[in-house]
Amino acid sequence: MISFPAIDPVAITLGPLKVHWYGISYVVGIILACHWAHGLLRRFQFNITPKLFDDLLPHVVIGIVVGGRLGHTMLYDPDYYLSHPLEILQVWQGGMSFHGGLLGVVLMTAVYTKRHKIDFYSLGDLLALISPIGLFFGRLANFINAELFGIETSLPWGVMFPKQTMARHPTQIYEAVLEGLVLFFVLNFAYKYFAKLRACKGMTGCLFLCLYALFRLIVEPFKVQEMVVQLGTHGLGVGVILCMLMLLLSILLIVVRRRVFKITSEKTAL
Repeated sequence: MISFPAIDPVAITLGPLKVHWYGISYVVGIILACHWAHGLLRRFQFNITPKLFDDLLPHVVIGIVVGGRLGHTMLYDPDYYLSHPLEILQVWQGGMSFHGGLLGVVLMTAVYTKRHKIDFYSLGDLLALISPIGLFFGRLANFINAELFGIETSLPWGVMFPKQTMARHPTQIYEAVLEGLVLFFVLNFAYKYFAKLRACKGMTGCLFLCLYALFRLIVEPFKVQEMVVQLGTHGLGVGVILCMLMLLLSILLIVVRRRVFKITSEKTAL
């Protein structure tokens, strides 16, 4: 068993102002993701200038924060937040839904690409390549906040979280490794492969959706389910249901994009 490290969720206190590690982790993740994106823009053709990408960032951040927070409050604990609406704004207390944030980013990106006449799928590939960086730091923030931990376990790496009587799976760390580190290296390797073969745009973004859903489904059985939906005699967590739908959708998108690439290649050959 591992004792939970004595980490104060508040990193800096300046009078009435309190800076939480949760917020710092998101800022660091976004900064590093932007730095990596600029490196990718110098090496590959995404049909977007660094200036246009930088102008997109505020829209992405809004999509992440608004979509992520609304997704969490409406999907995982709607009754509580509808009774305490002001707490919806308390993002620093933790509680962000990946699926809500993803939908927010997709919508904001779609509007931005249409306005500036940028290829949506090409930009989607770029965002997919840098997203694991933010996910990694986001999961570390979950760990610091002692939230979204797993079920009880007697395994030696189980963590004794605050206010718990038994050690639990550090599922935040599991997800940081899979959704952050593993996904980052797999996607960046895959994109080099796709670029070398001149494969169709959008494949990396689709692969991101597929692998993220798969990794989440691997970890979900070890997590405490915040909201369970009863399906017949079985109960499934909301996160499990959303990831299953996401996995099916990503597979369908991969099939469609491959079909588009095949048709485009045949026309080019003619």
